Amino acid sequence: GLGDRRLKHRKNGCRNWCIHCGPGNRGSCFGPNICCGEEMGCYFGTPETVRCLEENFLPSPCEAGGKLCGADGRCAAPGICCNDESCISDAACGNENGERGRTSPERNLTGLDGSTGDLLLRLMHLANKQQQGKPQFY
Repeated sequence: GLGDRRLKHRKNGCRNWCIHCGPGNRGSCFGPNICCGEEMGCYFGTPETVRCLEENFLPSPCEAGGKLCGADGRCAAPGICCNDESCISDAACGNENGERGRTSPERNLTGLDGSTGDLLLRLMHLANKQQQGKPQFY
């Protein structure tokens, strides 16, 4: 799948930057329906992620985010680890400068306390799985 191509690409030492997305283009695409940024958190299947569909047409996969985390994922926002299909809560993805970034409460997971954020991430993951079989039009 895409993860395999991404892994091979990473091993070759190449780096292809991801398409920018979200408010003010401050985020990066982590997959066709995921847009995350340090200050804005993550958006899933919203109008902010529409540009991310373009990544399906790139000749080689991109590599968004910070340090490696989870199963073939990268830190996407403080406390959130994403691969090209989903995101999970991950304490290893702390804010690099030790402070919480300025966060907007709108559809933002990073400003919530841990248990609320975990619950929302699980719900979004379930919603993403249910939508995978259905065609989506934007």
